[in-house]
Amino acid sequence: MACNQEVVFDVNLLENSALEDGLAGWAAVGECTSLSVHNEEPEKVPTETINTVADDYKPSGRYILAAGRAGEEDGLRRAVAGALKPRVTYRVAGWISLGDGAEGSHPVRVNLRFDDDECVVDGGAVCAQAGRWTEIKGAFRLKASPCGATVFVQGAPAGVDVKVMDLQIFATDRRARFRKLRKKTDKVRKRDVVLKFGGAGSISGASVRVMQMDSSFPFGACINGGVIQNPAFVDFFTKHFDWAVFENELKWYWTEAQEGQLNYGDADALLDFCDRYGKPVRGHCIFWAVDNVVQQWIKGLDHDQLTAAVQGRLTGLLTRYAGRFPHYDVNNEMLHGSFYQDRLGDDINAFMFRETARLDPGATLFVNDYNVECGNDPNATPEKYIEQINALQQKGAAVGGIGLQGHVTNPVGEVICDALDKLATTDLPVWLTELDVCESDVDLRAEDLEVVLREAYAHPAVEGVMFWGFMQGHMWRQDACLVNSDGTVNDAGERFIDLRREWTSHARGHIDGDGHFKFRGFHGTYVVQLATATGKMHKTFTVEKGDIPLVLDMDETTHLVMNHVEHCEDGGLAGWTPSGSCTLSVHNDPAPETPPPHPLSATEDDADEPRPRPSGRYVLAAHRAGERDGLCREFSRAPAAKVTYRVAGWVSLQGAAEGCCHAVRVEVCTDDGRPAGGGVVVVEPGKWGEIMGSFRVDDDEPPRCAKVFVHGPPPGVDLKVMDLQVFAVNKIARLRHLRKKTDKVRKRDVVLKLGRRTGGTAIRVVQVENSFPIGACINKTAIQNPAFVDFFTNHFDWAVLENELKWYHTEAVQGQVNYSDADELIAFCDRHGKPVRGHCIFWAVENAVQPWVRALNGDQLRAAVEGRLRSLVTRYGGKFPHYEVNNEMLHGAFFQQRLGDDINARMFRETARMDPSPALFVNDYNVESANDPNATPERYVELITDLQKRGAAVGGIGVQGHVTHPVGDVICDALDKLAVTGLPVWITELDVSAADEAVRADDLEIVLREAFAHPAVEGIMLWGFMQGNMWRSHAHLVDADGKLNEAGHRYVGLRQEWTSHARGQVDGSGHFKFRGFHGKYVVQLTTGAGEMKHQQFDVGKGDGPLVLDMDL
Repeated sequence: MACNQEVVFDVNLLENSALEDGLAGWAAVGECTSLSVHNEEPEKVPTETINTVADDYKPSGRYILAAGRAGEEDGLRRAVAGALKPRVTYRVAGWISLGDGAEGSHPVRVNLRFDDDECVVDGGAVCAQAGRWTEIKGAFRLKASPCGATVFVQGAPAGVDVKVMDLQIFATDRRARFRKLRKKTDKVRKRDVVLKFGGAGSISGASVRVMQMDSSFPFGACINGGVIQNPAFVDFFTKHFDWAVFENELKWYWTEAQEGQLNYGDADALLDFCDRYGKPVRGHCIFWAVDNVVQQWIKGLDHDQLTAAVQGRLTGLLTRYAGRFPHYDVNNEMLHGSFYQDRLGDDINAFMFRETARLDPGATLFVNDYNVECGNDPNATPEKYIEQINALQQKGAAVGGIGLQGHVTNPVGEVICDALDKLATTDLPVWLTELDVCESDVDLRAEDLEVVLREAYAHPAVEGVMFWGFMQGHMWRQDACLVNSDGTVNDAGERFIDLRREWTSHARGHIDGDGHFKFRGFHGTYVVQLATATGKMHKTFTVEKGDIPLVLDMDETTHLVMNHVEHCEDGGLAGWTPSGSCTLSVHNDPAPETPPPHPLSATEDDADEPRPRPSGRYVLAAHRAGERDGLCREFSRAPAAKVTYRVAGWVSLQGAAEGCCHAVRVEVCTDDGRPAGGGVVVVEPGKWGEIMGSFRVDDDEPPRCAKVFVHGPPPGVDLKVMDLQVFAVNKIARLRHLRKKTDKVRKRDVVLKLGRRTGGTAIRVVQVENSFPIGACINKTAIQNPAFVDFFTNHFDWAVLENELKWYHTEAVQGQVNYSDADELIAFCDRHGKPVRGHCIFWAVENAVQPWVRALNGDQLRAAVEGRLRSLVTRYGGKFPHYEVNNEMLHGAFFQQRLGDDINARMFRETARMDPSPALFVNDYNVESANDPNATPERYVELITDLQKRGAAVGGIGVQGHVTHPVGDVICDALDKLAVTGLPVWITELDVSAADEAVRADDLEIVLREAFAHPAVEGIMLWGFMQGNMWRSHAHLVDADGKLNEAGHRYVGLRQEWTSHARGQVDGSGHFKFRGFHGKYVVQLTTGAGEMKHQQFDVGKGDGPLVLDMDL
């Protein structure tokens, strides 16, 4: 029956442990051994203990003396009461000393043996001595329940008496320990923060979002030359680790395996890899003190030769890599080896530190060793480690850090913490430098890993953790992996990811009446986003350690620009022909530098399918005589009508001048050369550019044939084409993916707390406004049409004036300024409660500039620009939440060519000075289409960055969205690239042109879902919706007679889909739960008396459920 009982934690399984019943249950081991009970002198009884069954435990002072021992196996034993459970961590605690007269210190071990098994389980070891009690800190775990167990204490040499006090075995409660560590972590790793925003009255209640971008506590992993060739390894490493350390490539036996034959190539390659991914590298190691890892040629040197070799190693390594490694492990494992000390004297270890500090004074110099944290290695106790550090420091060694390797099995949190506490007395930072947690059972491995990570993260002395590998097949200890060999993350890996997520802070809320926003967050780097009615502000800040709240002043004009990294099959010339004057040939590039895995899959739903790697084979079009010369291929079968196709692949250039980028065009033509679409990519010499084109045949009948052409660079520049593909877009799969993404990005769980007395009451929740606005452009003529006004006021949230605010409209003739049309439209919007975007102050495209402006000289034009700014911006100060300052700067440079490079930024600066409230937008077309070399997302980001460097307060990105046959993943790719600026994106002039209304409806749905599902997009404006009042034909949603067409019905259906309503009954706890889109809601509660009660509430963005107390 006992074997079936549940585990009871923190109960001693050794009866008569404190010897209240004398020697009852205890037995001698060894024919000559005698046991007796004694009382320790009170002043010698230990007073501090960490490894006990209870927090209030005090050592009893009674001990067993095992005397007359004839060998190391002699000692004492006793049976363990009750059954030991499998998969449970048991701790072994107590105190050991040696009999009076014993000289020096000697190891004493605690072991367990079982009635049905001959194996011996290690229960801990201490290095004991006479006159001093040493605490046992052992642990063990069993895979199966034994029939019976006996604990043995043995180990000192024959003739040495052994004393044992209060020996205990008990199951440890890890969950209780974790609860304590969470509280400790909150105190050690977090800080209260107060963000002070200027203009408290004007921005009180504004929305604030705080996101942690980086933690001040780094996690890293070891790498080697083999693993960085594995894409799955690289992917996990770059996403989940901050630092790196080389497994072997920096060690002396690697860089100089044979005397005089130096090899730093492998280390250099790993350093380059880490530099590409921005990972600092620990220098491991300069020397290694253990004899069996020292190369043979060094062992054969005499004293003087070895001294010279050591100096050569120091000079060679440290001068080569000066400033590259923030840490060095100077002489590895000096607690376990003394190769150099035995041959060169006691000062050699300190000399290594002194010379390293002289040759590279910027590096922090570490000692590094194993088993210090485990409590079972007499050679590696924390006390011995401290003695070693003190001895080094006394000899002038600049010891700057303590490395605990962390090769652990069945770890005990309290034992780890005790070691850290003792090492912390040195005031040196501690790093876990080679962490691996070995356990074949992956569930237990995950739990063991959590033990170590929580102890390290909660301890103030620890400043970082390095893993000694993480992928199966690429680890020193194989049962320690977090990631399986196929790249899947196991339970231990998931636990690590979850902990990293737990230790990352995010906060949302609103600015209080004092202009403050308060939160408590982990130390690290943050971005704060302030959202007001006029736009958004971004700023980075750092939360450092501190005992008092951190108070920071926020600058409302600072924007974050984040760096980003872009990620990305035919044999012979069969089917390929030259197009124009050129020659074709096939070549191999086995390792193209740029392309990541090809984005054939249009959705994340296909993520489990292997993504094909670039083949490395390409067609080279050489000796090109003109820009239209290149290569051509006929489709294997004609494309279907009214189906959207993707054109994908990679292109590169050969022979182009360094630094000169060129556009490469992919064109699809049907039948007799009629263009159907394609794509454009701007390529840098020596790099591969990704083709992201598309096309569709909109005729009712399919074409007879189709060809794809690739051309574009200037004559003389050779063209490479790799893995060109054409495939139909799976819209159904993409839309399914977007629904899932939308649910994550735009919705939140909500719990309404209404009180227990409302249990069973009928309740209804109605969304009255979505926080994601969708608007439309209007003009003076359109608002005279009742059908137009009816649809606009019922289905749109914002407005933008089509032309009435443009300079050519307000001042068609110089000096004759007319704002009446704009005023009329603004008044219309005010009556209907529609915010208005300010489009636009200037227009950079020359043919949109009125003739009188074009005729001005430089000074006159500058004066006119200043007059336009003063006139418009001061007239409408505070009226527009957005301004588009200078429209379409990617496609025009009228003002820049006449007034200099700074004029565009000046327009932004002056607008912000005259009206600081609006968000100031750039605005351009084709950015989302991948078919315009002038308007790539990369060029748009370059434009924004240049403006910001010149002081322009760019507050948003306008993507116009005049689209034809859109492809969802192409749009998403553009949005992803723009999102790295940290600026909000709006689709500002959306119209989707297709003569077939069903096709138009599908296309419109693609664009709307991509935008609504993308976290960077904050609003959409349609560039009209009614037939006869549209800039582009075949783009309307409403016919001229006011009837909705299929595209209009699709739009209305999507808006209904993105509006949440819920009905039900309040549960017995007085709660009502639902999941809804972000926005404003009204809750309606019907009381037992039939009374209807209402209350409004807002659902904002947030990762966790929103819990609201309802006062009804």
